[in-house]
Order: sequence, then C-alpha cells, then structure tokens
Amino acid sequence: MLKVATNKNTKNDDMETDRRVAEEIMKAVREIRYGSIQITIHESKVVQIDKTEKVRW
Repeated sequence: MLKVATNKNTKNDDMETDRRVAEEIMKAVREIRYGSIQITIHESKVVQIDKTEKVRW
C-alpha cells in the first residue's frame, strides 16, 4: 500500500517537473528577441536549458 502512494507521489512530482520545465522553456522564448534556445535531454528528461541572446542594432 505504501508503495502505491509513493508511485502516485512520484507521478505527481514528474508532472510538476514537466510543468515547470515547460514554463521555463516558454519564459525563455518570450524573453528572447534574437538568438537561440538549446534544450539538453538525458535519458528522456530535460536536464538543461541554454539561452544565447544576440544583441542587434
């Protein structure tokens, strides 16, 4: 019974992490005018988001 509760918590934690990752990606897209956003994935999980912004005038 405890194992089931742990699995549910893990699933909820994964969903929360996925939501936060999606929010961070969208935040980076909204904030950048020129440049690139690189998402690094390891074992099907986002582990890093890099934003390189170019300044043009």
